[in-house]
Amino acid sequence: MKKIQDIFISLGSDLKKIDETILNFSHGKSPLIQEIATHLVSSGGKRIRPITLILAAKLCGSKDNSEYSNLGAAIEMIHTATLLHDDVVDNSTIRRGKKTSNAIWDNKASILVGDYLFSVAFQLMVLSNNLKILDLLAKTSSTMADGEVMQLENSSDIEISQEKYFEIIFGKTAVLFSAATEVGALLNNRNDSEIKALREFGKNLGIIFQVVDDMLDYSSKEQVLGKDLGNDFFEGKVTLPIIITYQKANEEDKTFIKEVFAKYLMTTQKDQKDFDRILHLIEKYNGLEESKIIALNYQKKAIEELNIFDNCKAKEDLIEILNYSVSRIF
Repeated sequence: MKKIQDIFISLGSDLKKIDETILNFSHGKSPLIQEIATHLVSSGGKRIRPITLILAAKLCGSKDNSEYSNLGAAIEMIHTATLLHDDVVDNSTIRRGKKTSNAIWDNKASILVGDYLFSVAFQLMVLSNNLKILDLLAKTSSTMADGEVMQLENSSDIEISQEKYFEIIFGKTAVLFSAATEVGALLNNRNDSEIKALREFGKNLGIIFQVVDDMLDYSSKEQVLGKDLGNDFFEGKVTLPIIITYQKANEEDKTFIKEVFAKYLMTTQKDQKDFDRILHLIEKYNGLEESKIIALNYQKKAIEELNIFDNCKAKEDLIEILNYSVSRIF
Protein backbone atom coordinates (compact mmCIF):
# COMPACT_ATOMS: atom_id res chain seq x y z
CA MET A 1 0.00 0.00 0.00
CA LYS A 2 2.94 2.31 0.66
CA LYS A 3 3.99 2.19 -3.00
CA ILE A 4 0.56 3.27 -4.21
CA GLN A 5 0.54 6.12 -1.71
CA ASP A 6 3.96 7.17 -2.96
CA ILE A 7 2.53 7.39 -6.49
CA PHE A 8 -0.34 9.58 -5.28
CA ILE A 9 2.14 11.85 -3.50
CA SER A 10 4.48 12.08 -6.49
CA LEU A 11 1.55 13.11 -8.71
CA GLY A 12 0.17 15.52 -6.10
CA SER A 13 0.59 18.68 -8.16
CA ASP A 14 -0.94 17.01 -11.23
CA LEU A 15 -3.96 15.76 -9.28
CA LYS A 16 -4.41 19.13 -7.57
CA LYS A 17 -4.50 20.79 -10.99
CA ILE A 18 -7.16 18.31 -12.15
CA ASP A 19 -9.30 18.91 -9.05
CA GLU A 20 -8.98 22.66 -9.55
CA THR A 21 -10.02 22.29 -13.19
CA ILE A 22 -13.08 20.24 -12.19
CA LEU A 23 -14.17 22.82 -9.63
CA ASN A 24 -13.44 25.77 -11.92
CA PHE A 25 -15.61 24.26 -14.64
CA SER A 26 -18.37 23.18 -12.27
CA HIS A 27 -19.99 26.59 -12.08
CA GLY A 28 -23.52 27.08 -13.28
CA LYS A 29 -26.18 29.62 -12.48
CA SER A 30 -27.39 27.25 -9.78
CA PRO A 31 -25.10 27.06 -6.71
CA LEU A 32 -26.24 23.44 -6.28
CA ILE A 33 -23.92 22.39 -9.12
CA GLN A 34 -20.87 23.75 -7.30
CA GLU A 35 -22.11 22.30 -4.01
CA ILE A 36 -22.47 18.76 -5.36
CA ALA A 37 -19.22 18.99 -7.36
CA THR A 38 -17.33 20.07 -4.24
CA HIS A 39 -18.87 17.16 -2.32
CA LEU A 40 -17.71 14.74 -5.03
CA VAL A 41 -14.18 16.14 -5.29
CA SER A 42 -13.75 15.94 -1.52
CA SER A 43 -15.25 12.44 -1.21
CA GLY A 44 -11.92 10.63 -1.16
CA GLY A 45 -11.83 8.97 -4.57
CA LYS A 46 -8.38 7.84 -5.65
CA ARG A 47 -8.59 9.38 -9.15
CA ILE A 48 -7.34 6.11 -10.67
CA ARG A 49 -8.54 6.98 -14.17
CA PRO A 50 -6.83 10.38 -14.45
CA ILE A 51 -3.75 8.89 -12.75
CA THR A 52 -3.49 6.23 -15.44
CA LEU A 53 -3.90 8.94 -18.09
CA ILE A 54 -1.11 10.99 -16.50
CA LEU A 55 1.23 7.99 -16.24
CA ALA A 56 0.50 6.88 -19.81
CA ALA A 57 1.18 10.43 -21.02
CA LYS A 58 4.46 10.54 -19.10
CA LEU A 59 5.40 7.11 -20.45
CA CYS A 60 4.86 8.47 -23.96
CA GLY A 61 6.81 11.69 -23.47
CA SER A 62 4.62 14.35 -21.81
CA LYS A 63 6.68 16.68 -19.65
CA ASP A 64 4.20 18.95 -17.85
CA ASN A 65 0.57 18.87 -16.75
CA SER A 66 -0.56 21.56 -19.18
CA GLU A 67 -0.60 18.80 -21.79
CA TYR A 68 -3.03 16.51 -19.98
CA SER A 69 -4.78 18.33 -17.11
CA ASN A 70 -7.96 19.21 -19.02
CA LEU A 71 -8.24 15.67 -20.38
CA GLY A 72 -7.62 14.14 -16.95
CA ALA A 73 -10.37 16.36 -15.57
CA ALA A 74 -12.68 15.38 -18.44
CA ILE A 75 -12.10 11.68 -17.79
CA GLU A 76 -12.83 12.14 -14.08
CA MET A 77 -15.96 14.19 -14.79
CA ILE A 78 -17.31 11.51 -17.12
CA HIS A 79 -16.67 8.94 -14.40
CA THR A 80 -18.26 11.14 -11.73
CA ALA A 81 -21.33 11.80 -13.88
CA THR A 82 -21.85 8.05 -14.30
CA LEU A 83 -21.53 7.56 -10.54
CA LEU A 84 -24.23 10.14 -9.92
CA HIS A 85 -26.53 8.34 -12.34
CA ASP A 86 -25.57 4.85 -11.08
CA ASP A 87 -26.37 5.74 -7.47
CA VAL A 88 -29.85 6.82 -8.53
CA VAL A 89 -30.42 3.69 -10.62
CA ASP A 90 -29.10 1.43 -7.84
CA ASN A 91 -30.69 3.43 -5.02
CA SER A 92 -27.29 3.48 -3.29
CA THR A 93 -26.79 5.49 -0.11
CA ILE A 94 -23.05 5.01 0.52
CA ARG A 95 -20.07 5.43 -1.81
CA ARG A 96 -16.42 5.71 -0.79
CA GLY A 97 -17.60 5.45 2.82
CA LYS A 98 -19.73 8.61 2.60
CA LYS A 99 -23.34 9.40 1.82
CA THR A 100 -24.09 9.56 -1.89
CA SER A 101 -25.30 12.78 -3.47
CA ASN A 102 -28.78 11.36 -4.02
CA ALA A 103 -28.94 10.47 -0.32
CA ILE A 104 -27.95 14.02 0.69
CA TRP A 105 -29.93 15.96 -1.91
CA ASP A 106 -32.27 13.85 -4.05
CA ASN A 107 -32.45 11.80 -7.24
CA LYS A 108 -33.52 14.71 -9.44
CA ALA A 109 -30.57 16.88 -8.41
CA SER A 110 -28.11 14.00 -8.89
CA ILE A 111 -29.36 13.20 -12.39
CA LEU A 112 -29.35 16.82 -13.54
CA VAL A 113 -25.91 17.61 -12.10
CA GLY A 114 -24.62 14.39 -13.68
CA ASP A 115 -25.92 15.65 -17.03
CA TYR A 116 -24.19 18.98 -16.43
CA LEU A 117 -20.85 17.31 -15.66
CA PHE A 118 -21.09 15.24 -18.86
CA SER A 119 -21.59 18.44 -20.84
CA VAL A 120 -18.66 20.19 -19.18
CA ALA A 121 -16.44 17.16 -19.80
CA PHE A 122 -17.00 17.65 -23.52
CA GLN A 123 -16.04 21.31 -23.23
CA LEU A 124 -12.75 20.21 -21.68
CA MET A 125 -12.18 17.62 -24.42
CA VAL A 126 -12.53 20.28 -27.11
CA LEU A 127 -9.79 22.33 -25.45
CA SER A 128 -7.31 19.57 -26.32
CA ASN A 129 -7.68 20.60 -29.97
CA ASN A 130 -7.09 16.97 -30.92
CA LEU A 131 -9.76 15.39 -33.10
CA LYS A 132 -8.52 11.83 -32.47
CA ILE A 133 -8.88 12.29 -28.72
CA LEU A 134 -12.25 13.99 -29.07
CA ASP A 135 -13.47 11.15 -31.28
CA LEU A 136 -12.16 8.53 -28.84
CA LEU A 137 -13.80 10.09 -25.77
CA ALA A 138 -17.08 10.72 -27.58
CA LYS A 139 -17.22 7.05 -28.62
CA THR A 140 -16.21 6.04 -25.09
CA SER A 141 -19.09 7.99 -23.57
CA SER A 142 -21.50 6.33 -25.99
CA THR A 143 -20.11 2.87 -25.18
CA MET A 144 -20.48 3.54 -21.44
CA ALA A 145 -24.13 4.52 -21.83
CA ASP A 146 -24.70 1.40 -23.94
CA GLY A 147 -23.00 -0.71 -21.26
CA GLU A 148 -25.21 0.71 -18.53
CA VAL A 149 -28.33 -0.12 -20.52
CA MET A 150 -27.03 -3.65 -21.20
CA GLN A 151 -26.44 -4.05 -17.47
CA LEU A 152 -29.97 -2.88 -16.75
CA GLU A 153 -31.32 -5.46 -19.21
CA ASN A 154 -29.12 -8.37 -18.15
CA SER A 155 -27.78 -7.93 -14.62
CA SER A 156 -30.74 -9.70 -13.00
CA ASP A 157 -30.54 -12.65 -15.40
CA ILE A 158 -29.31 -15.57 -13.31
CA GLU A 159 -28.58 -17.50 -16.53
CA ILE A 160 -26.27 -14.78 -17.88
CA SER A 161 -23.07 -16.11 -19.44
CA GLN A 162 -19.57 -15.01 -18.50
CA GLU A 163 -19.15 -13.71 -22.06
CA LYS A 164 -22.13 -11.36 -21.68
CA TYR A 165 -20.92 -10.29 -18.23
CA PHE A 166 -17.53 -9.27 -19.63
CA GLU A 167 -19.19 -7.47 -22.54
CA ILE A 168 -21.20 -5.45 -20.02
CA ILE A 169 -18.30 -4.58 -17.72
CA PHE A 170 -16.20 -3.54 -20.69
CA GLY A 171 -18.89 -1.02 -21.60
CA LYS A 172 -19.72 0.27 -18.14
CA THR A 173 -16.21 0.30 -16.64
CA ALA A 174 -13.24 -0.90 -18.67
CA VAL A 175 -13.74 1.28 -21.74
CA LEU A 176 -13.05 4.47 -19.73
CA PHE A 177 -9.82 3.01 -18.33
CA SER A 178 -8.90 1.99 -21.86
CA ALA A 179 -9.58 5.49 -23.19
CA ALA A 180 -7.60 7.10 -20.35
CA THR A 181 -4.40 5.22 -21.16
CA GLU A 182 -4.91 5.48 -24.92
CA VAL A 183 -5.17 9.28 -24.58
CA GLY A 184 -1.65 9.31 -23.18
CA ALA A 185 -0.35 7.79 -26.41
CA LEU A 186 -2.53 9.94 -28.69
CA LEU A 187 -1.34 13.12 -26.98
CA ASN A 188 2.21 12.26 -27.98
CA ASN A 189 1.51 10.97 -31.50
CA ARG A 190 2.89 7.51 -30.74
CA ASN A 191 2.80 4.70 -33.29
CA ASP A 192 -0.15 2.34 -33.73
CA SER A 193 1.50 -0.51 -31.79
CA GLU A 194 2.05 1.67 -28.72
CA ILE A 195 -1.45 3.15 -28.95
CA LYS A 196 -2.92 -0.36 -29.08
CA ALA A 197 -0.72 -1.54 -26.19
CA LEU A 198 -1.91 1.25 -23.90
CA ARG A 199 -5.51 0.81 -25.02
CA GLU A 200 -5.37 -2.90 -24.12
CA PHE A 201 -3.51 -2.26 -20.87
CA GLY A 202 -6.26 0.12 -19.77
CA LYS A 203 -8.98 -2.30 -20.88
CA ASN A 204 -7.47 -5.15 -18.85
CA LEU A 205 -6.98 -2.87 -15.84
CA GLY A 206 -10.61 -1.77 -16.03
CA ILE A 207 -11.88 -5.33 -16.24
CA ILE A 208 -9.81 -6.22 -13.17
CA PHE A 209 -11.17 -3.21 -11.32
CA GLN A 210 -14.78 -4.24 -11.92
CA VAL A 211 -14.21 -7.94 -11.23
CA VAL A 212 -12.52 -7.09 -7.94
CA ASP A 213 -15.32 -4.68 -7.00
CA ASP A 214 -17.84 -7.44 -7.66
CA MET A 215 -15.82 -9.84 -5.51
CA LEU A 216 -15.51 -7.38 -2.65
CA ASP A 217 -19.30 -7.17 -2.41
CA TYR A 218 -19.15 -10.74 -1.08
CA SER A 219 -15.83 -10.71 0.73
CA SER A 220 -15.11 -7.33 2.27
CA LYS A 221 -16.21 -4.87 4.91
CA GLU A 222 -18.07 -1.65 4.24
CA GLN A 223 -15.00 0.34 5.34
CA VAL A 224 -12.91 -1.34 2.63
CA LEU A 225 -15.57 -1.50 -0.07
CA GLY A 226 -16.73 2.08 0.44
CA LYS A 227 -20.39 1.18 -0.12
CA ASP A 228 -23.05 -1.03 1.42
CA LEU A 229 -21.81 -4.62 1.80
CA GLY A 230 -23.96 -7.05 -0.15
CA ASN A 231 -25.43 -4.17 -2.12
CA ASP A 232 -25.30 -6.07 -5.43
CA PHE A 233 -26.96 -9.11 -3.88
CA PHE A 234 -29.82 -7.19 -2.26
CA GLU A 235 -30.45 -5.42 -5.58
CA GLY A 236 -30.73 -8.80 -7.32
CA LYS A 237 -27.67 -7.94 -9.42
CA VAL A 238 -25.87 -10.98 -10.87
CA THR A 239 -22.07 -10.56 -10.94
CA LEU A 240 -19.13 -12.87 -11.64
CA PRO A 241 -18.95 -14.70 -8.27
CA ILE A 242 -22.66 -15.52 -8.60
CA ILE A 243 -22.38 -16.51 -12.27
CA ILE A 244 -19.60 -18.98 -11.43
CA THR A 245 -21.43 -20.30 -8.36
CA TYR A 246 -24.71 -20.77 -10.23
CA GLN A 247 -23.07 -22.52 -13.17
CA LYS A 248 -21.40 -25.04 -10.83
CA ALA A 249 -24.27 -25.51 -8.37
CA ASN A 250 -26.44 -28.62 -8.02
CA GLU A 251 -30.15 -28.37 -8.81
CA GLU A 252 -31.22 -27.67 -5.22
CA ASP A 253 -28.73 -24.85 -4.80
CA LYS A 254 -29.52 -23.46 -8.26
CA THR A 255 -33.20 -23.29 -7.31
CA PHE A 256 -32.39 -21.34 -4.14
CA ILE A 257 -30.07 -18.93 -5.98
CA LYS A 258 -32.65 -18.30 -8.70
CA GLU A 259 -35.48 -17.74 -6.19
CA VAL A 260 -33.52 -15.48 -3.86
CA PHE A 261 -32.29 -13.23 -6.66
CA ALA A 262 -35.83 -12.98 -8.04
CA LYS A 263 -36.99 -12.08 -4.54
CA TYR A 264 -34.68 -9.10 -4.25
CA LEU A 265 -35.83 -7.72 -7.56
CA MET A 266 -39.26 -7.36 -5.95
CA THR A 267 -38.45 -6.07 -2.44
CA THR A 268 -36.17 -3.64 -0.63
CA GLN A 269 -36.40 -5.63 2.61
CA LYS A 270 -33.08 -7.29 3.44
CA ASP A 271 -32.76 -10.68 5.14
CA GLN A 272 -29.24 -11.34 6.40
CA LYS A 273 -29.92 -15.09 6.42
CA ASP A 274 -30.31 -15.03 2.64
CA PHE A 275 -27.00 -13.23 2.26
CA ASP A 276 -25.25 -15.63 4.64
CA ARG A 277 -26.51 -18.64 2.67
CA ILE A 278 -25.31 -17.10 -0.60
CA LEU A 279 -21.89 -16.52 0.99
CA HIS A 280 -21.85 -20.19 1.98
CA LEU A 281 -22.69 -21.29 -1.58
CA ILE A 282 -20.04 -19.00 -3.08
CA GLU A 283 -17.50 -20.62 -0.76
CA LYS A 284 -18.84 -24.12 -1.51
CA TYR A 285 -18.44 -23.68 -5.28
CA ASN A 286 -15.26 -21.54 -5.16
CA GLY A 287 -16.97 -18.54 -6.73
CA LEU A 288 -14.47 -16.08 -5.28
CA GLU A 289 -11.40 -18.22 -5.93
CA GLU A 290 -12.27 -18.70 -9.58
CA SER A 291 -13.04 -14.99 -9.93
CA LYS A 292 -9.61 -14.25 -8.47
CA ILE A 293 -7.93 -16.55 -11.01
CA ILE A 294 -9.70 -14.68 -13.81
CA ALA A 295 -8.54 -11.32 -12.39
CA LEU A 296 -4.95 -12.59 -12.16
CA ASN A 297 -5.07 -13.71 -15.80
CA TYR A 298 -6.09 -10.21 -16.85
CA GLN A 299 -3.26 -8.83 -14.71
CA LYS A 300 -0.78 -10.98 -16.62
CA LYS A 301 -2.20 -9.81 -19.97
CA ALA A 302 -1.98 -6.17 -18.90
CA ILE A 303 1.67 -6.44 -17.87
CA GLU A 304 2.53 -8.11 -21.18
CA GLU A 305 1.04 -5.15 -23.07
CA LEU A 306 3.64 -2.84 -21.52
CA ASN A 307 6.59 -4.92 -22.76
CA ILE A 308 6.72 -2.73 -25.86
CA PHE A 309 7.86 0.23 -23.71
CA ASP A 310 11.29 0.78 -22.18
CA ASN A 311 11.53 0.52 -18.40
CA CYS A 312 11.01 3.83 -16.62
CA LYS A 313 9.25 5.21 -13.54
CA ALA A 314 5.95 5.83 -15.37
CA LYS A 315 5.89 2.20 -16.54
CA GLU A 316 6.71 0.96 -13.03
CA ASP A 317 3.92 3.13 -11.61
CA LEU A 318 1.36 1.82 -14.11
CA ILE A 319 2.26 -1.73 -13.09
CA GLU A 320 1.96 -0.74 -9.43
CA ILE A 321 -1.53 0.68 -10.07
CA LEU A 322 -2.38 -2.64 -11.72
CA ASN A 323 -0.98 -4.61 -8.78
CA TYR A 324 -2.89 -2.42 -6.32
CA SER A 325 -6.14 -3.08 -8.19
CA VAL A 326 -5.65 -6.83 -7.83
CA SER A 327 -4.33 -6.66 -4.26
CA ARG A 328 -7.69 -5.44 -2.95
CA ILE A 329 -8.92 -9.06 -3.02
CA PHE A 330 -6.08 -10.48 -0.91
